[in-house]
Amino acid sequence: MRSFLFTSIGLLLLLSGCQSIPPRHLTPVSHHLPSDTFLPTAHCTLPTFFSPPTFQRALFKASMDIREHHLTGLLFIKMIPQLRSSRCDNDTVSLPAYRIVCSNELGMTYFDLEVAPGVFRLNYCFEPLNKNALWRILETDFRLLLSPEAGTTPIKTFVQEESNYLVCKSKQGGISRWDLYSPMGDTLLEVRGKSSLADPSWISYAEYHREFPFRINISNPLIKLKLSLSLLSLN
Repeated sequence: MRSFLFTSIGLLLLLSGCQSIPPRHLTPVSHHLPSDTFLPTAHCTLPTFFSPPTFQRALFKASMDIREHHLTGLLFIKMIPQLRSSRCDNDTVSLPAYRIVCSNELGMTYFDLEVAPGVFRLNYCFEPLNKNALWRILETDFRLLLSPEAGTTPIKTFVQEESNYLVCKSKQGGISRWDLYSPMGDTLLEVRGKSSLADPSWISYAEYHREFPFRINISNPLIKLKLSLSLLSLN
């Protein structure tokens, strides 16, 4: 396994740098809906599933496929405190931060990391997975999933012609993202995104229970990476 690890990732990134993943055939939402129509996603204001204060922790059954390699285990996501000083020395603001730990069923850790605005810290990584190119891609995946940063550009809303999905286009830090909602705008079905690197990512959500998806699938087709999560417990 160690001898394999991602020797071709750099070449794939170079060859695929011109590819993009925005949904096709988008029309501005204002062209489809009356001006007095209200939808939850009219301004993409729906909170993410991992937004505070409703989210604290979640445990998933996980499987990860990277080409012919297959790993199974548990993935734990937990909110952790992060404080940032404001301009006033006597005041601070709290920012969303997360710790993610993935291990096998016997307790051996695959990776342990932290994600926060401007921070991606890999505390531990199982040696065969310890490749910079892989973690640049997984950083994009986890930022799209958790959305710790606020949007940095105005959000644009569209309707996709073929599916009638509502699409919110935004910039999150250095990541361009497209959130695809059901036609009524009340269910997030998919997130697509990429950073300035050639690291396109697809995240799909399915089987909702109490407004939280039971199944989450993350894929990066360029390196044939797929991370499948099934919810075991929440908060």
